[in-house]
Amino acid sequence: MNKKRTSLKDIAKEANVSTSLVSFVLNNKEKEHRIRPEMAEKIRRVAIEMNYTPNVAAKSLREGKSRTIGLIVSDISNPFFANIARFVERTAGKYHYAVHFANSDENAEQTAMLAENMISRGIDGIIIVPCDGCKSLLNNLMDRRIPLVLLDRYIPDVDATYVCLNNRKAGYDATRHLLENGYRHIGMVNYKFNLKHTIDRTLGYEDAMREAGLEKEIRKAFVDHRRMTDSCNAAISKMLKDKADALIMATNTISTNCIHAIRRHKIIVPEQLGLVGFDGGDAFDFFYSPLSYIQQPLESMAQKAVEVLIEQIEEGSIFRQQIEYEGVLKKRASSVKNSMRKI
Repeated sequence: MNKKRTSLKDIAKEANVSTSLVSFVLNNKEKEHRIRPEMAEKIRRVAIEMNYTPNVAAKSLREGKSRTIGLIVSDISNPFFANIARFVERTAGKYHYAVHFANSDENAEQTAMLAENMISRGIDGIIIVPCDGCKSLLNNLMDRRIPLVLLDRYIPDVDATYVCLNNRKAGYDATRHLLENGYRHIGMVNYKFNLKHTIDRTLGYEDAMREAGLEKEIRKAFVDHRRMTDSCNAAISKMLKDKADALIMATNTISTNCIHAIRRHKIIVPEQLGLVGFDGGDAFDFFYSPLSYIQQPLESMAQKAVEVLIEQIEEGSIFRQQIEYEGVLKKRASSVKNSMRKI
């Protein structure tokens, strides 16, 4: 025989309080209703002891919401986006929201189709990692007052809330680190995208080179995300031909493909070529000269994106926030000349 689900009334009876008081506390509204902290703690303790689990379906019907949010990323098989998805799902779960995932494959038409599909299925709001060409879609979502947060990237002409890295500062910090370690002929390998986050990483690199009086030493190569192996091979060949002594690789996927090309050219890192990437990853620890990289606070960024989106959903108001986080440079063997290598 199935055990009866614990109700708010059961908890109220056990705690010797009213059902409405229990409802306020378990919906995190005790401050709003001026409930004493010790009373709120007692009610939560009783709820735990009685194995209470909220009836999310009933709550959804009462509120007229699906308690589901959408997340559209470029490629969930990429460890960077897989981690974002994991952190988004974890945070959403704490607020009793489910997450519907989808991949855009860096295609604006596919992003629009996915967003419309999610909306037709009744999701309450969307977190999007936008790709090049998404401006009209994002403006349309804003005009329709769909709760929306952009994560990792943003579009300057779209007045939507975004959560991202201070990418210009990150590009600057990576370049300053290489300069401080004696490199002068530093190159940047980045995507061809017309996206703010990649543009800003290049601008930060250029800022640091100009500040050091090395404007003439600026070297840039741009790769096509649809042809990563060939593009990165060509980029490394170009940088070596241009006598680069260090490289900044603007994403983890670029780093992976460039390192394969560097090994094919039998270049010794960091003696012949210093390297700094973005985002890191366990795979880079297996490289004979572990990769220095800019670490993004992905968990904090994903958590903030979910919390801001849920705030929009539950307050029924679309507001704009521009939230930037600072990256942290993780110094490893690949960017320090004469460093000890891991064997």
